[in-house]
Amino acid sequence: MKIFYGFSIHLIYNDNPRLKMKKSFILFVLLIFGNLTAQDLEAQSMFSKVYFGVSSGTNFKTLPTAGSAICFEIKSNISSNINAKLSVGYSTLYDDDSYEIKTSGLVSFENYSKYHTRLTIVERVRYSIIPFTLGVEYLFTKSKISPFGLFEIGYNLSTSTIEGKVHDGIAGTFDTAEEVPEDYRHTAPPLEDGSSITMGAGLGFKYELTERMDLNIRYVYHYNESIINNNQVLIGFTF
Repeated sequence: MKIFYGFSIHLIYNDNPRLKMKKSFILFVLLIFGNLTAQDLEAQSMFSKVYFGVSSGTNFKTLPTAGSAICFEIKSNISSNINAKLSVGYSTLYDDDSYEIKTSGLVSFENYSKYHTRLTIVERVRYSIIPFTLGVEYLFTKSKISPFGLFEIGYNLSTSTIEGKVHDGIAGTFDTAEEVPEDYRHTAPPLEDGSSITMGAGLGFKYELTERMDLNIRYVYHYNESIINNNQVLIGFTF
């Protein structure tokens, strides 16, 4: 919205230099004031705009074992170049650190009762994550292509599953627990589900498609309190 002011200035001729200077100064001030008030007024009240976004991409510790990710967001303006955002999503993340688990257990049915040894070769752990985050997004510039930085903090609801190979009876079967080799006299340790606090920081850019829709691409690095940290690359739309 532009506002224009009109002024009617009547200068009475006078030879007094001081009076001439005073009138010239008044005219200069009025001209500057009129020019300023004719400029665009873009003041926005906080949370006056609401945006929705959906993005998808990949979630990974290392690229050979990349998982998938999808994110839904609600954003609202704090100022002309800072947005607050609330997001929820779903992603899979793989920890590809391999290891072995040696255990034993009693197998019993009808007239059979033996202690079986088992070797589990863990190739990777799969985490299924539902993250809830709050964050801020800072636009460095506002143009057709707008780069931005972001920071977010939240909580991951997660479950975990071992992926690998199981070799049952690899060290033999035994009648009593005392006969089982010492390396196999264990129960499987509990697997951390991965639920934890998470924090993320990243960079991206927006490409304006229409006045109300833009394409955005971003990279975020997440610190996770209980599981591995991860990289995330997302492509999506805000409208």
